[in-house]
Amino acid sequence: MKKSNKKGFTLVELVVVIAIIGVLAAILVPSMLGYVKKSRLKTANANAKTAYNAISGMVTDANTQGTPVNPVSLAGTDYSCKTDVASPSSDSDKVQHELFKALGDNDKEAGIATIVHMTNSGANSQSYAIQWKKGTNDDIIGQFPDPIPDVDTAVTWQTFCA
Repeated sequence: MKKSNKKGFTLVELVVVIAIIGVLAAILVPSMLGYVKKSRLKTANANAKTAYNAISGMVTDANTQGTPVNPVSLAGTDYSCKTDVASPSSDSDKVQHELFKALGDNDKEAGIATIVHMTNSGANSQSYAIQWKKGTNDDIIGQFPDPIPDVDTAVTWQTFCA
């Protein structure tokens, strides 16, 4: 009787392992995509807050210097946070400059910010909000104040525009 010293896995064992890996991937991939979307929404809301704070600071500085700026009058314009204005003269240029200072270091991730007039604002909220998205075709939008709570409501740029 000859003794065989063959080492390795059988075809059945390999197929079982591949099937187990396939089942695990089918379970994990959709949940991981959900985590990625939630992460992108949190980033968008954080960038919107940064933009809001920059604009609020600019408005406060302008008001104390005697040249008031009304951000609601600038609502509806998309401001690229990647672009700076060399010598800002108009209110729109000043907003562009402040957004660049706040988010321009992010380079490709600087995104686009829009001032949104909030007509249904309560007594404790501001009359404007900032919405931020990564690019023109992005479906994840962040907002501050009143951040967008979940990914399902953050699917269109106009969701919270009043």
